[in-house]
Amino acid sequence: MIDQAAFRTSFLIVLSFSLCLVSSRLSAGSGGGHLGYLVPKSAKETSGSPWGIQAGTLKPQHLSTAAAIGVKWTRLTASWREVEVERGRYDWGRMDEAIGASLDNGITPLVCLAVSNRLYCRDSVFNDEREREIYGTNPLPPTRDPGALEAWLRYVREAVARYRGRVRHWEVWNEPNHWAYWGAPPDGAEYGLLLRKSAEVIKRADPAALVFGGATAGLDPEFTDAFLRGGAAAMIDGVTFHNYAPLPEERIGKAWQVREVLDRHNPALAFWQGECGYPSHSSTRDYRGVSPWGVGIQAKWLLRQALVDVYFCRVQVSIYFKLVHEGGRGKMPSRSSLTALDSVLGFPERGGSRVKSVGVNEKCILENPGLAPKPAYYAYRNLCAVFDGRYAPAKVRHTVSVLDPGVFYGVGPEDDAFPSTPLVAAFAAKSGARLVAWWVPWQPQELVRPARIDLKLEGVRFDEPVYVDLLTGAVRAADVQPDGAGGSVVRGAPMLDYPMVLAERREVGRLREGTEAAVAAGAATDGVGAAPLPAKGSR
Repeated sequence: MIDQAAFRTSFLIVLSFSLCLVSSRLSAGSGGGHLGYLVPKSAKETSGSPWGIQAGTLKPQHLSTAAAIGVKWTRLTASWREVEVERGRYDWGRMDEAIGASLDNGITPLVCLAVSNRLYCRDSVFNDEREREIYGTNPLPPTRDPGALEAWLRYVREAVARYRGRVRHWEVWNEPNHWAYWGAPPDGAEYGLLLRKSAEVIKRADPAALVFGGATAGLDPEFTDAFLRGGAAAMIDGVTFHNYAPLPEERIGKAWQVREVLDRHNPALAFWQGECGYPSHSSTRDYRGVSPWGVGIQAKWLLRQALVDVYFCRVQVSIYFKLVHEGGRGKMPSRSSLTALDSVLGFPERGGSRVKSVGVNEKCILENPGLAPKPAYYAYRNLCAVFDGRYAPAKVRHTVSVLDPGVFYGVGPEDDAFPSTPLVAAFAAKSGARLVAWWVPWQPQELVRPARIDLKLEGVRFDEPVYVDLLTGAVRAADVQPDGAGGSVVRGAPMLDYPMVLAERREVGRLREGTEAAVAAGAATDGVGAAPLPAKGSR
C-alpha cells in the first residue's frame, strides 16, 4: 500500500529543490524579477480553449474538479454494453448525470458511442496467449451480424435523440484499429461501413450534430484512408486519434501524414487529439511508457503534448487522458507463460505498451487513493490560465544559440538530430500579442539543471515580456531586446525539458503573491479542497 503522506512529502522536497535550480537560472542574467503567480481560471471563466480532459468517470463531482482546471472539453464514453443492459431497455441515468455536470460546469462533451454488446455480439479471443492474458476477451463488432448492426444503429438513434440540443459532438467507436477494442482483426473498410451508417443515423436524428470518426490507437494513415474511402469522408465532420508514446513529439510526422490523408478525402475535416496521457508510476495498468517515471515527468509530458498537438500537429482540440482512476490498488494479473528469463528480469517490457490490464491507471492526475492533485493537475491548470482560445499558431523564424547546455549534454551547434534540436512553438492573438514556448524534447526527468540560451525571434516584438513557468505558475520579468531588424532577442533564457513560455504581461492577467516555498509547500494543496496561496496583493 502506498503511503500517500510520505509520497507527497517526498515530492515537495524534490519540487522545492527543482524550483531553486530553475529560480536561480531565471534570476541570473535573464530578467529574473519575480512578479507573482498565475491566478487559475475555471471552465466557466474561459470563453474558449483547445484544452480538454477525459475524466475517466461519469461522476458529477469529478467533472466539477475537471472544470476547476479550466479545460473546455471532455470526452465521455456512452458504452452500449452498459446502457442497453436488456434488449430494448436503456439505462441513461449515469450519462444523464455526466452530461448535465459537464454542461453545468462550462465544459463541452464529446460523447463516444462505443463498446460491443454481448446481448447481440459473441466474444472473440486473441490468438496470442500473452496478449489474451493482457487484453482479455471482447465481443465482435456489430458489423459481423445484421441483427447486431440493426441494434447498434437503434442505440445510436436513441442516444442522439435523447441528448439533442445538449450534445452536439459525437464520436463513433473507440480505437477500431486495435483488436481489443474492435473485437476482431481491424479492417478499415469494415469500420468505414459502421461509421457511415452511424453518421447517417446521427445526422437524421439531429441535423446540427457533428460526427467524428477514427479514434484510432496511434496515428494510422493507412487505416484512416481505408475507412474514409467508402463514403464516410462526406458524412463526418472530423477525425480523432490517440497516440500513446514515450515522447509526445514522436507523433508529429505521423500526424502530418494523417492530415494529408484527410485533405485528399475532405479538406474541411477537423483533426482532434481525443485521448492520450502518460503514467506517473511504472506500476500503471494499460499504456505503460518507458523509464524513468515520476510525478514531475508526467506533468512535463502533459505540457509538451498539449503544445505539440496544437502547434506541430495542428489539431483544434487536445484532450488529456485522464483525470481520475478509482479502485484497482493492489491488483495484479495472472502470468501463466513466464520464461526462465522472465523470472530474472520480470515480465517482458513491450516498448511502452501495456503489460497488465488491472491495477491503477497512473495516467490519472489525481492520486489513487485520496484524489489529491498530482503536479500534472497544476501544470494543466497553469496552461489553461495563460493559454486559451485567444491564441492561434503563428510560425516564426527563429534561432536558438546555446550558451550553457545545463544537463542536456551535447545540445548545441554540434548536434542537429532529434531529440536534441530545441523546439519552438509560436502563437499570436487577434490583438497582435505573441506567446512563444520552447523546450528540449529529451525524455523528461524529475530533476534538471536548465540550459541557458539566446533566442532570436524574427519579426516579433514584445512590449512587456514575462516568463511563465507552467510547472509552478511563477511569472517573472524577461530580458528581451530589439534585434535591430524588427525582431527580438531573448537573452539568457532558461531552456528545460518542458515548455518555458514568453508572453505579454497584459495578456497574463492579474497575479497572486506567494513565494517559491509557498508553491512547494502550499500549491500542491491549492484549489482542490485546501487553503489557497495568499490572495493579498493580487494584481
